[in-house]
Amino acid sequence: MISGSSEGKIKKMQTSRVDNDNFSLKINFSKSKKTDSTKLHQYDVRKYINPDNFNFPAEMQELIPKDTPPYYDKGENYVERIVRALGYFKQCACIGPSGTGKTHIIYLVAELTQLPLWEINCGLQTSAYDLFGRYIGLGKENWIDGIITSWCRYGGILYLDEANMMKQDVATKLNPILDARGHMVLNEKDNELINRHKDAYMIISMNPFSAEFTGTKPLNAAFRRRMSVWLNFDYMSVDNYVDDKEVNLLVERSGIPRDISANIVRVAAKLRQAYKAGDLPYGPSVGDLANWARIIADGASPVDAGNETLVAMTSDDYEIQEEVRKVIKSVDWGIIQTSDDPKVLIIAAIEKSLLEIGKPDLNKVKQRLMEDYNRTLSDCYEEPEFLNRILKDIYGKAHVTIVDSIKKNLESMSDKKEVREFLEVVAR
Repeated sequence: MISGSSEGKIKKMQTSRVDNDNFSLKINFSKSKKTDSTKLHQYDVRKYINPDNFNFPAEMQELIPKDTPPYYDKGENYVERIVRALGYFKQCACIGPSGTGKTHIIYLVAELTQLPLWEINCGLQTSAYDLFGRYIGLGKENWIDGIITSWCRYGGILYLDEANMMKQDVATKLNPILDARGHMVLNEKDNELINRHKDAYMIISMNPFSAEFTGTKPLNAAFRRRMSVWLNFDYMSVDNYVDDKEVNLLVERSGIPRDISANIVRVAAKLRQAYKAGDLPYGPSVGDLANWARIIADGASPVDAGNETLVAMTSDDYEIQEEVRKVIKSVDWGIIQTSDDPKVLIIAAIEKSLLEIGKPDLNKVKQRLMEDYNRTLSDCYEEPEFLNRILKDIYGKAHVTIVDSIKKNLESMSDKKEVREFLEVVAR
């Protein structure tokens, strides 16, 4: 438990767990690292919150996440919209089914803004005493600040996960902090009044209220209206729509061929649609798909890897598991999927040529593109000169071999104007 004192000093902060017969509370903190400029360039957040304006003590910098992967969406710009909500209103809410990246994006926002992250999972047994503070031992000599009290004193982002499982007494005590009063009163500590720190922000996240998510309930209306902005999250690929960014993400994380990655996302899109229709108890997340892809990369067949990672995870019910197996087998894993989109063809050819050398080479090229030019592999379709420079810089004269491999992979599409123009630039 994070602790403090009435004199405003912060005691030791660490990952800890508090257990007794009435409650179980686990708090996780990430180590700090200054956000690199490359990541800041990907997201326009300085307009609303400038991380250079903060100067938190070393103990609180321990709470700033580091090395958070980028967040991909379908053009909704969730990162910027969350930071905008915090900049204007100091608080916002994120709602969506499990596996849509709500926690991931909040960690990323905390890293980009360089704000300490105070994270609470609002389990059913988490009491107000654990979150706001209490005396320990005999008498009133030893007061321990709870997480929310520490956040109110010192600032940062308070992240309430599964907020619609929060106890009513907790929500009630939060209300005066979140409205125009901007303070909290510690009734348990002689009615001490604590003004909300000027850099204290709040984000709540939750699954939609339904019988499926045991323990959830509608948020209290008074608390709900204090959340100035509500952002609805959904899966990137659903039903017949397969998002190219999700396909790219699996290739980047596992190194599997692009056609296999596309089939994995295609299966996930069908399962997610079934989940949203109420026919499945769970829709697979991007992380679930990455696990599937990693097992394939290790040598397992796509069907075997899917059975190993996805089937039992979806449900314990045998009949439901059989339905998931049928969906996995419904795609043709033996045929490379093609596309009429020149960009898709070109990026797939680049990936295949670099993977023929080895996954580390593919990752090295991607890393250099981002570090040197703030570009991804997908950007090389419009700007092939960047790929040309990187290949020459990494491989020297041997870059010709890679270019020849790309040409060979695009041979059947060489009649396309876009393909010819790309090859002309990348081969210079």
